[in-house]
Amino acid sequence: MAVRAPPTWRKPVGEGANRSFIGRGVYTIARMRDQRGLSIRGDRGFSLVELLVAFLILTLVITMSMAAFVERNKRLQQAGEIILAYQALANEAEYRRRMNYVGLEGEEPSFVSSTEVLAPLAPYATIVSVTQSKPGVKNVLMTIRWRNGQRQARLELVRVDTGGSNLW
Repeated sequence: MAVRAPPTWRKPVGEGANRSFIGRGVYTIARMRDQRGLSIRGDRGFSLVELLVAFLILTLVITMSMAAFVERNKRLQQAGEIILAYQALANEAEYRRRMNYVGLEGEEPSFVSSTEVLAPLAPYATIVSVTQSKPGVKNVLMTIRWRNGQRQARLELVRVDTGGSNLW
């Protein structure tokens, strides 16, 4: 590739004043390399060390990206499981809130509401315990355990004997 030097606005003076600019200002890649002190055959590619360093950097970037992607997917799955568990706990709390205060201890120690929403967590266990903390006050603790007991979600409902209806 040849690049022509731009014409000058001055009149040339000196030894080459009568000659034309054509031929004097043509630069080739080889000529530019020679001016920089590089040979025509040298500096044509990358050395083995440079390639290895580039591959090392690329490997590190890809590995870190994959690790972040795997961690993100794991956290998304955990978040989905927790959302399902607390949805089932909210449903059970509504059932337990509407039950008769006197009959709370006589109910089953498992959920009375539908647990179909918990199907993705299978196998899971649901536990309900009712304790009386003060006269006229009962604590209903609802627990869901999944992943062989490694994960759990809990919700505690405080029921007070108001003597009125069970709706409020």
